[in-house]
Amino acid sequence: MPVIKIKNFFINHYLANYVDKIEKNISIKSLDKNSKFYIIASKKKRGFFSILLFVINHLKFCDENKLIPIIDMKFHKTLYNEKKILFGTYNSWEYFFKKINNFKIDKIYNSKKFQICKDTNIYTKNNKFNKNLRNTYKKYIKFNDKILIKYNFFKKKFFTKNKNILGIHFRGTDMKYTPNHPLPMTRKQVLYHAKNLMKRYKIKKIFLVTEDIINFRFIMDNFKKENIFHIANFRSSNTKVFDLNMRKSHKFKLGEEALINGLCLSNCDFLLSSQTGIADFAKFINPKIKFFKINNGYNSKKISFSLIKFTLINFIHIFFNVFKK
Repeated sequence: MPVIKIKNFFINHYLANYVDKIEKNISIKSLDKNSKFYIIASKKKRGFFSILLFVINHLKFCDENKLIPIIDMKFHKTLYNEKKILFGTYNSWEYFFKKINNFKIDKIYNSKKFQICKDTNIYTKNNKFNKNLRNTYKKYIKFNDKILIKYNFFKKKFFTKNKNILGIHFRGTDMKYTPNHPLPMTRKQVLYHAKNLMKRYKIKKIFLVTEDIINFRFIMDNFKKENIFHIANFRSSNTKVFDLNMRKSHKFKLGEEALINGLCLSNCDFLLSSQTGIADFAKFINPKIKFFKINNGYNSKKISFSLIKFTLINFIHIFFNVFKK
């Protein structure tokens, strides 16, 4: 069997068994480029805060161009869409956020008087939250009451009495292998930088956010457990987590946990993370956080190399104690 066929076999096996997919979306094109109705929708597979950033970009565009925004995550599905109706809607945006207006998506599509946004971030092409979006965020982004109740519970529990808190967002799972995405921190980096920060700033408490069960156990084993607090969110060692079907409304709960963790992180005084949507969001809504971002660069655009690049970096850190700041 030729080398290329062998490589393609393993890549296809990886994609089929270890990568989450979104349902195939319907193909809808702009029918009226002069219409004031502006459909905000994406066909790309995006994480929670990538979706939020994308929507805020286009809400800002709507304001500047006097357009009426229609957020469609009913017909243009995301990783977080449940197959059955949830909270009275099929639109996954409305699982987490209050409606920005009372227009009905179905009626807008039936009218054939609408235009669809470009599937890219207009103002933040680096895919990072920017202070120039803050007014748009404050104007439009309102969390659903159930989300706020849970968030306020954890905020009171963890942050009311505790001061000088180090937030750690320790990505793993799919982020280690996804092509053209920022590479996460290695365990050696987290241990080295977290202990240095705690010593330097006399930090006693850590708020830990991770979806990776191996990373979670590593932190718990290397720091005093009484000094660590966290939300009991879903954790796994798998790169494919959305399609596991392990609990009722699993996809919604993954989004809910990401959002609440991001909000909680914004209450920390210090933040240690690689380039992630959750960490950027926390800094975005609380600019006072001292953010220590670890830069391991981006993974390869080619999946055949992206599957091994993080492993090589981790190997170098373990054996040569090399750390990127």
